[in-house]
Amino acid sequence: MTAKPLEVVLALGGGAARGLAHIGIIQVLEAHNVVIRGIAGTSIGAIVGGLHAAGKLDTYEHFIRQLDAKAMLRMLDPVIPRSGLLGGNRVVKRLHEFVGDTQIQDLPLPFCAIATNLKTGAEVVLKEGSLVDAIRASFAIPGVFTPMKIEETWLVDGGVSTPVPIQPARQLIPGLPVIAVNLNNVDLVFKDKPRRKPKSPKELAAEKELGRIERLLRRMGGEGERRPGLLASISDSLTHLEHRIARFQIAADEPDLLLEPPVYGVGLFDFHRGKAIIEAGEKCARDAIANGAISRLLARQHPTPRQSD
Repeated sequence: MTAKPLEVVLALGGGAARGLAHIGIIQVLEAHNVVIRGIAGTSIGAIVGGLHAAGKLDTYEHFIRQLDAKAMLRMLDPVIPRSGLLGGNRVVKRLHEFVGDTQIQDLPLPFCAIATNLKTGAEVVLKEGSLVDAIRASFAIPGVFTPMKIEETWLVDGGVSTPVPIQPARQLIPGLPVIAVNLNNVDLVFKDKPRRKPKSPKELAAEKELGRIERLLRRMGGEGERRPGLLASISDSLTHLEHRIARFQIAADEPDLLLEPPVYGVGLFDFHRGKAIIEAGEKCARDAIANGAISRLLARQHPTPRQSD
């Protein structure tokens, strides 16, 4: 007899490139008889979750695994700093290539993206309308990407209000267990596996070029070389902020299972390290399976009938 599956809702947290670990987690869970019935996503969690809900996660993974530092550079579109360093238009264009004009309410899998009202700081749950617009609002990291306006409201990254969207996931499909993924545990440091072959001169040059925008901004601001770089300061500050907020929210509303892949130290735009980050997510999910966490959830969802006396 075929074993009954574990049906869950995912709460995928924010964390820029660290969120590529979500891909590995989803793949391992689904390979072990876990059926994802809905997804709530913050920031990169909205990107990965939205693409999975649209049936395009495999396409996105293939794109990420082919991405090198030079291609990552081409994804960035610097603007004159007003409300953000990057316009995000190139990322949006790529998302449109993946999902077109898909509307959230038309997705085969229930999904919501989490953003933050820039004026009030309140959580905004986006459950209908353009999937790409909702994702764009959700990943509008303050100071990095310009805010997104939806229905006369300026929205920024969901991580400002809800780093791990546990409650929105519960409300998406009430009654199902929630597996939450937190990317901001600063105690779990990312360890990239050594490459089998050395990087080529072109690869090394491209990775150095990723710091071009940061170096330019540092010179414009007159910062000394010993000070932390602009993007590194934003990245680390947001990580620590979201880590503290997430801890309070997780304590107040514990998910049925919390997964925390070791990805602290991955930079905002380290998408060219995708393979190793995805593997960190795979290992995290496999560890949860090995230690019986998935089996315990399954036992709660499908309790074994008691034998009659």
